[in-house]
Amino acid sequence: MHATMPTTKKTSAAAGKPRTAADALDRFDFQSDSLGYALRRAQVRAYGLFFEMLGALELSPARLTALSTIAMETDINQATLARRLNIAGPSALKLIDALEDAGFIRRKDVANDRRSYSLALTAPGKAMLDTLRANLAAYEARLASRLTAAEREQLLALLSRVAS
Repeated sequence: MHATMPTTKKTSAAAGKPRTAADALDRFDFQSDSLGYALRRAQVRAYGLFFEMLGALELSPARLTALSTIAMETDINQATLARRLNIAGPSALKLIDALEDAGFIRRKDVANDRRSYSLALTAPGKAMLDTLRANLAAYEARLASRLTAAEREQLLALLSRVAS
């Protein structure tokens, strides 16, 4: 049996105003003033919108970021990619395998090191990045549609500070 707390007419000694059952439960509200919760809600919206607008390309945000990183850093290896993405080696390996299976990247042998290889973008990988460039602009515009340009820049700067 679950009892509901009735509204009371007691006053808070500190505030001098009537207290309600809801006031008594406020101590359990970990969402209203939570930066972490607000960030998570924003991430859920960003991911939902990403898959709505870019889902047909069959790339997750993680794969897109890995593909972009590989494109920007010539001859990057798995360990460096994992550090850039701030993920564990096995997770990087899964990303690399998925991108290679899709034909977007290839592994290249490293001279004088039979145990290592570097990662390189393929022609289909470059074509995918070109397609993404156009689609990401629309995604970013829609994601930031409720912000002014200045607010968007400020949010990026603040998030960068939180993330560092």
